[in-house]
Amino acid sequence: MLDELISDDEFLFRGIIHINWDFNHDRPSSATFKDSFGVSVDRDGGRNDKDCYNSLLSQKDFFAICKVKKKDILDLNGIVKYLPEENNIYHSEIHDSEERIQLRGKKPKRIRDKAIVVYRK
Repeated sequence: MLDELISDDEFLFRGIIHINWDFNHDRPSSATFKDSFGVSVDRDGGRNDKDCYNSLLSQKDFFAICKVKKKDILDLNGIVKYLPEENNIYHSEIHDSEERIQLRGKKPKRIRDKAIVVYRK
């Protein structure tokens, strides 16, 4: 079982669909981090990058996958919630705040700027 507390240096992995890829700049678009239901991510949970992105790819045929540190989210005044699901013990979400789910303002762009692409078709 994973610790309920996600450490600040733990990476969060986000699958990117084709329409959320910025081909002009060869990076995720900021839309990757906009979702009114919360930005769904998988915490690394002590796994290596390859195991993390292969786990995401087994769930959906993503165009790319990026990772961002929890600390980077906190530095931008966002929050990360560990919300395991029956079929995914690593599932977590990035929210704007305790009161607001969807990231607002420049947060999606700033998180995107901190993200590291670890897989791309």
